[in-house]
Amino acid sequence: MKPLIDTEEFLSLSSFLNYQLAGEPTNWQGILSLLLGDSGDQDKISTEFLLNALEFLGDAYGKQKRRLGPLAILHPIRTTALLAKAHDTVPSTLDLLTAFFHDKNEDLTIDSYSQETWERLENKYQRLLRTIDSEANWFLNERIEYLAKAKGQKYTEYLGQLLNKAQETPELAAIKLADRLDNTLDLRIDLQDFSDRPRTFQVIFDILFVNSYSGLHFNRPHPTSSKINGARRLFQLYKNAVFLSMLQSEKIPLSKAAQRLFYSLAVASIREAQTILLHIFAYHITNPAEQRAMLLETMHYSHEGGLESIRADGPSELDGLFRNFFIYDNAAMKKERLDALYGNKRLMGLVAIAFLAIFANFNNSDEYAIRGISAAGIIPEQ
Repeated sequence: MKPLIDTEEFLSLSSFLNYQLAGEPTNWQGILSLLLGDSGDQDKISTEFLLNALEFLGDAYGKQKRRLGPLAILHPIRTTALLAKAHDTVPSTLDLLTAFFHDKNEDLTIDSYSQETWERLENKYQRLLRTIDSEANWFLNERIEYLAKAKGQKYTEYLGQLLNKAQETPELAAIKLADRLDNTLDLRIDLQDFSDRPRTFQVIFDILFVNSYSGLHFNRPHPTSSKINGARRLFQLYKNAVFLSMLQSEKIPLSKAAQRLFYSLAVASIREAQTILLHIFAYHITNPAEQRAMLLETMHYSHEGGLESIRADGPSELDGLFRNFFIYDNAAMKKERLDALYGNKRLMGLVAIAFLAIFANFNNSDEYAIRGISAAGIIPEQ
């Protein structure tokens, strides 16, 4: 199976959307045409719904930006584009609207606007909903509710509720997969070192087998520090691993489109782990002997079943990894633990290698899931 989109195509999509969004007035028809392709499956009324939804998003998001700088509205539009791309035919209007509004209850909240602006936007949204038949209106609001993570809610608890609903509404799984795929690909928006990624497995081979190998050398200085550093990128891969594992263990029925998104998310996660690992080997741990030791240590850990279940603290640095670095009670704890991980480049390298194996497992087996991950939390096996 081929991934739906690669990094270069994703950046091209983002550039096109940025160009369209910068126009006065915004060319919403051009954006919708990009999402739907040349298919004529959408009737005139459905197209009008979707254009109105896009225009509302443009009004509501305005010039808000994501953490790395791009316009915030790009995320729901690209998520919808990925969902549409995964389907052989144009998805239903309800599915497309759900993708457009999947973050509404988290991003477009009363505390983000003045009272006057909030009332205007709410009235506009309600008018939009009244143009949809009452049944579709109800289902849309229900879906948006399930896709929203409540403030302070544990990630596994949120996914558990979502996936429980996905047993009867499997479209939710596809939309969440498209959401995670966009979030993962968006990590590359401020880094230009992805062109080196195809060398990863050649580098690993040379480290393991070639005595004359002198190490990885890039002809450019260390990249400028990013708002999302390597440890925070690994945290995003953790979220992907938890989501894919729960999808597998809960036996969620996946449509053909959802299977494509599942595979594409696993591949995007592998590519992100590759980029992190190459960065560490090029700039931080440059001695091939040390690199070889890291690869062999993670290989033995994997062969002993360490990547098949959640483990408590143990003799390996990877034991207790998810619990020790990626689970937090509050923002201060999150910052403290991710800063600690970022300060330990060797451990970051081990984690990146482990994620390479974890996401390869997802693509090699329909049965692979990390035991101990469930709605109840990240719990070591007894």
